[in-house]
Amino acid sequence: MEYVFDVFFEECFDKMERSGLSSRAGRRDIISHLNSVISGCIQGRQTATTQLAVGLAVTSAIDYHNRMKGDNYEVCLMGKYHNVLYIALRITWDWGLEDSTIVRNLLDEIFKCEKTFERLFLGALFGCNAPHFIAGWKSDFNDQDENLRAVVFFLHHSAKARAIYPTYSYAYQRLRQTKFIDVPIESCGKASPLRVALQASAPDVVLILLRHGANPCPDDGGASPVLSLLEKLAECENRCYPFQLVSCLKLLLRTVRMVELPYKPHLYAVRKEMFHAKYEALLEDGLLPPDQVYGVPTLKHTCRCLVRDVLRDNFQLPGGVLKLPLPRKMQKYIDLLD
Repeated sequence: MEYVFDVFFEECFDKMERSGLSSRAGRRDIISHLNSVISGCIQGRQTATTQLAVGLAVTSAIDYHNRMKGDNYEVCLMGKYHNVLYIALRITWDWGLEDSTIVRNLLDEIFKCEKTFERLFLGALFGCNAPHFIAGWKSDFNDQDENLRAVVFFLHHSAKARAIYPTYSYAYQRLRQTKFIDVPIESCGKASPLRVALQASAPDVVLILLRHGANPCPDDGGASPVLSLLEKLAECENRCYPFQLVSCLKLLLRTVRMVELPYKPHLYAVRKEMFHAKYEALLEDGLLPPDQVYGVPTLKHTCRCLVRDVLRDNFQLPGGVLKLPLPRKMQKYIDLLD
């Protein structure tokens, strides 16, 4: 069966122009053709399971990309030679491939060439038409909801395979290993997906990213996400706060033990006074819990943050929450659902 897919990519791509997969329609034609080949392999051989056939198809696409890159001194030729990876990405999602190792291999190849996963995340964050104006290409998914479900699919596999990628750390001034969910989006100022979702005031996406282990304080060189949201809310006239913005703040505060006061290197008393003067209205309106700023957070909240930190470090969010020997209500609390 491996031979069937190897021949498919060799012959199909050999006759295609280099820009043949630049359009979404061109990619969809190849995806449809490849889906037919996979279905034929499954029906034609009783021993061929769906998972086996899809895994071989995706592996063949990766191998084809690597062969073309190897013939060019390990430099990706881009065009159709790179877009074959996105053909495989869509096939992986369409058929629900369960082999996390193969999925990680595919994500690894994409990262080696692009150093980002923006083609997967942008459609989920802004809708499938927005990437065309932001980055010059169209999403391979039908709508934002489908793209978001695909992101969840790849978040699950990347966590299961413990996928990490070298990205630049502004705090340490060097490359550090970063989880798939926190890899910066190049066309959005190299901000993490969570920061972009917060800037877009998309609480549904923020909740998904936080539940799956996004770092609430990403090391992407930007200001504290909590302080960025407070800055936006403080600018609202007549204390008319947008619902989406407030929802994003409340979700983020569930994952942060304390809100660190800015205005360093002033003494704490001075920083506290400056902070209170600027955000007094937010404190009075209950948008910002005083105990997370000035006092001592509740034991319940502190435990939630500590448990989530351990689970996040071990790639166990959100699935690991259900394995904790706790009542369902406490599991929901730790999982940010209550």
